[in-house]
Amino acid sequence: MSQRVAMLALIGLLVVGGAFSAAAQDAAIAGPIPDPVRILVLDETKTFLSTMRVAGVVGGLRQLPFVEVDVRLADVESSWDDPLAGEALPEDTAPYEIIVIVPRGIDNASIGFVWIVTAGLREVAPAVAQAVEIVSQIVDGAFAGIATGVDVSEDLYPGLLWALYVNEGWFR
Repeated sequence: MSQRVAMLALIGLLVVGGAFSAAAQDAAIAGPIPDPVRILVLDETKTFLSTMRVAGVVGGLRQLPFVEVDVRLADVESSWDDPLAGEALPEDTAPYEIIVIVPRGIDNASIGFVWIVTAGLREVAPAVAQAVEIVSQIVDGAFAGIATGVDVSEDLYPGLLWALYVNEGWFR
């Protein structure tokens, strides 16, 4: 019975992710984009259901023609720990425009946010600003009722993380 519920939840999340991706594509930027927007998703979660929600977000983002998505698992003690502490950007990896952090606290409802980390939205290219909006929509759909996407225009924490990560070479 438990496997059946888990499988139904997975299928539901993939359908939701696809639906939000389709809606996001309708709002996507018209015309060719020379360089794709690079997104890193950091998954700090530990439960099966949260991980499936992250998979729905990643699946939705990967359907967008103008983004490249990488995923990393982060093992942290709390939601406020730096998930990239002690990590360097691999030499064969290009820096990112957006880093999405799915905090560990989503598992126990101690955190209700997924942080969307970028430079200030007025400082980024229009394609990146639009991608932030689409990422937020996909996150809000996958984590409906549990967490919402929060970017630098809504909270200081994503801006502080951006300042840290830009100095460590994670951002372009």
